[in-house]
Amino acid sequence: MRVLLATDRPDLGHALSLFLSVRRLDVVDVVDDLDRLLQRAEALYPDVVLVDWRLGAAAAGQAVVDFMHRDDPTPVIILGTTRERAQARRTGGAAYVTLGDPPDSLLAAIHEVGPEPADAAINAGNA
Repeated sequence: MRVLLATDRPDLGHALSLFLSVRRLDVVDVVDDLDRLLQRAEALYPDVVLVDWRLGAAAAGQAVVDFMHRDDPTPVIILGTTRERAQARRTGGAAYVTLGDPPDSLLAAIHEVGPEPADAAINAGNA
């Protein structure tokens, strides 16, 4: 699965990229602002977008709106803290994961909102 990550914190971007790549998810890019996020999404066609709430509430909310209204909507998962959860959930993102949650919570959210793997879709068609 192809993941595009938006955060202006290099340490978080690096840690998440490493964590996801070890779990066989393809982090196609890490960007640090909304404009770059939208440009890279147009070029890279990610399956899921992860947006750090601390990039800015307006940026995270706008990302959700922009990605939901594309011809081929891309799910947006917002990353933040428990303090920001209520406000972030109001954006309408596909999921919200707190940075203090166990790492498997992020993986579960990605797999829940992302597309089914090709093998699973083929197997489902044969059932």
